[in-house]
Amino acid sequence: MSRVSCDIIQDLLPLYYDDVCSADTKALVEGHLAECPDCREVLSHMSSPMSLPAQTIEQNKQEGAGLQQVAAQWSRTKWISFSKGLLITCLAVGLLFLVYVGLFKWNITSVPTRVMQVSDISQLKDGRIAYHVKMTDGYNVNQASIDSDADGNLYMTPKRPIIKSKKFADMGLSNMYYFNDIKERNAYEKSFGEGVQIKALYLGTPDDRILIWEQGMELPAASESVEMQFNSEEIDNKRPPG
Repeated sequence: MSRVSCDIIQDLLPLYYDDVCSADTKALVEGHLAECPDCREVLSHMSSPMSLPAQTIEQNKQEGAGLQQVAAQWSRTKWISFSKGLLITCLAVGLLFLVYVGLFKWNITSVPTRVMQVSDISQLKDGRIAYHVKMTDGYNVNQASIDSDADGNLYMTPKRPIIKSKKFADMGLSNMYYFNDIKERNAYEKSFGEGVQIKALYLGTPDDRILIWEQGMELPAASESVEMQFNSEEIDNKRPPG
């Protein structure tokens, strides 16, 4: 059998080294290696670990440390950006909520007297003043505040949000009897307030108001239906729950 060339053997060395060649090929390679120092040297390089210069190893270490620093800085930057984004989102949602509540829920707008229709001003048997109020603009009223000034003027002020609603506009404070107990208010002011006695009752605000009653004014007696309405409300309020 003729001698196999070194080129062929060196092509077979990776298969021989990984032990994935046939038995005949293995025997052929080993027979050649026994006689060829050059191919044995090639095989020894394949089986020995690769050594790198110390300068290259140190450079790789520095580059690795640099990459770690870049990765850490990127992670911090990413977390900071996420936190900022989350904070901005929360602030935006909170602002939108406040805008929604301010426009649709907060009763900060006083209803002008030009859309108030007042009728049936009368006095109940217990001294309370009753009067019917209807809003003619077709919008709902959510709240009625009560305030007084140092001159003894009492103001009943219907209020709405900035964005008005027509839902239930024919019910509640938009179309109902209001009442005020002047005697009770005066007693409260005398015992717990500044002692200012109520001399006049207005619907509206100090700058836009409708006179309901003033001291010395005689009001007609409330009708039987109005008396029954307020008496039934008192009975419902005093009735225990359940």
